[in-house]
Amino acid sequence: MFDIDPIVWLQSWASSPLTATMNGVSLLGYTRAYIAIAALLVFAFRLRPAIALLVLIGLCGAFTDIAKAAAATPRPDWSADGAVKSLSLYGREFRERDADTPTEAEDSYGFPSGHVSATTAFVVGLAVLFKWKRRGWLLGMAWIGTMAFSRMYLGRHFPGDVLGGVAVGLVAVVVGFAALQLTHLAGELRAHHPWPAHRVMTVASVLAGGALLVGLPDAGDAGRLLGTAIGVLVLVHHDVFESATSRSARGILLLSSAAGFGVAWWVMSLVLRHADPSSASALRLAASVLPNAALLIVPAYLPRRIVQAFA
Repeated sequence: MFDIDPIVWLQSWASSPLTATMNGVSLLGYTRAYIAIAALLVFAFRLRPAIALLVLIGLCGAFTDIAKAAAATPRPDWSADGAVKSLSLYGREFRERDADTPTEAEDSYGFPSGHVSATTAFVVGLAVLFKWKRRGWLLGMAWIGTMAFSRMYLGRHFPGDVLGGVAVGLVAVVVGFAALQLTHLAGELRAHHPWPAHRVMTVASVLAGGALLVGLPDAGDAGRLLGTAIGVLVLVHHDVFESATSRSARGILLLSSAAGFGVAWWVMSLVLRHADPSSASALRLAASVLPNAALLIVPAYLPRRIVQAFA
């Protein structure tokens, strides 16, 4: 499961078109790609269950970070003999600047695969929340398999890593729907039913505090979950869906959400670029709160008269 031979065999079939295709698949497996899709469903299509999907994505990311730090396993393309090539657009040779604390998110430890865990949580969450039929489930499973194949072909993960990613994604789904009762979150997104959002906030705070307590090398996903939880709490008291009945109004909400996320991402990147390495974990967590919080908070505080003007 953690041998380079299967990866070497896959890469023996490498070609420029296949490599380009697998890089395209891999780009869609980043957490921010799934966040963008969920935000599109929330604001452009007024699909409240997608808010629960945002929480699930953040929860899965936090679990993945914890598992990576606990396992601390190398990636296939870190092999000293160069038998496995990094075909990823963002792949870099791991440098021993700080062997215990990789500084680049894409160069963090291998097990479990973050792409596969995020894809698993997203697909299964989407299927459960929107009550997919058999064909939808089959397409979703095929997408998970394609993502797993791309990560191995590109030299970024062992077979054991992608299986671990599936496991972590499923754990996030179980915790999300059994403990956090995410199926009730969208339906009860009202000021007089705030408990589902408070439950999410409690879990997010515990995970964020735990990440700081143990000095998790990359607490970014714990911060993203916390930012999502803050945004959901704001939506409890600022229902943006009542006035956004037309396509134009929904477009305004979507644009404001994207703008808020983009500005917050720029601020986060600026902060982390000038961060002191000794406080990188705390700063990464704090800065990572901003984009996901802005994603939900900016549309919530957009003046109603602006939205209603397009209704």
